[in-house]
Amino acid sequence: MILRGLTAADWEEQAELIHGSLSTWYRTRLNSAKFGEDAAPFRVFPELYEALDPGCCLVAQEEEGGPLTGTAFFHPRETHWAVGIVATHPGAAGRGVARRLMEEIIGRAEAEGKPVRLVSSAMNLDSFSLYTRLGFVPRRVFQDMKMEVPEGGMPMMESGRVRVRAAREADVAGMADLEMRLNGIRREKDLRHFVENRQGCWRLWVAEDGDGVVRGFLGAVVHAGSKMVGPGVCEDEEVAAVLLRQVLDAEFRGQAPVWLVPVDCAGLVRRCYEWGARNVELHLASVRGEAPEMRGVTLPTFMPETG
Repeated sequence: MILRGLTAADWEEQAELIHGSLSTWYRTRLNSAKFGEDAAPFRVFPELYEALDPGCCLVAQEEEGGPLTGTAFFHPRETHWAVGIVATHPGAAGRGVARRLMEEIIGRAEAEGKPVRLVSSAMNLDSFSLYTRLGFVPRRVFQDMKMEVPEGGMPMMESGRVRVRAAREADVAGMADLEMRLNGIRREKDLRHFVENRQGCWRLWVAEDGDGVVRGFLGAVVHAGSKMVGPGVCEDEEVAAVLLRQVLDAEFRGQAPVWLVPVDCAGLVRRCYEWGARNVELHLASVRGEAPEMRGVTLPTFMPETG
């Protein structure tokens, strides 16, 4: 098996591989055709990830010049490495492709002395088994929620003790400090990338108290290939609800985004139900290596999977 870096010439084939991998699993295991027949939207992964982390993707081939059999994105950060989407071609299932890709990423992270983090489907026991065999330990459970945001906007909501506004470059360090304090990880690069928004699809909102202290932040991607809320970190459920309501209202009117909520945040989950959200899947946040306690409210995302 050959592992090498992704090139621009691979983008179309990689999009087809990821689409085929996900479509096959959901169709055969869940009898769902949620990803349709078109692979074009899956170019979102190389398009956005290569802009954020150039050169941080591996592809696998059985032989040089042969078709791609697998792919995996990775994201080195100050405190950890994160794993993005990992996919195996349906025709290469059972050959250990995903395991070999993961072992390579783990080895590189270990060389830097950093833990590896990922978010994976709790419904996919194949990936769950792979990751736990490799030493990943689930740390938190999230329910994936989705709703059609009304064209006229979200219901009004008292903002409580915080004010919500679009994030600015001057907020980046404070947001990174907040995540470090609550979750023990830091990814300032992502937050700066969202604020700069050179691709035009990133959104980032911040909640601050009356003294201008950051109490939470929440991002989103608004792209033809991905409409999802996150990443976000907030001190408590009240701040998270205010931020989530603002992002849905400001960025997704008339659309149906997805977001992840910790299952143990009962008040926030109840609020989402009241808005009309429904559950579509469950995901696990897992860590291989040191795992600081996750405090406050964390809302992870699949775009980008850097936390």
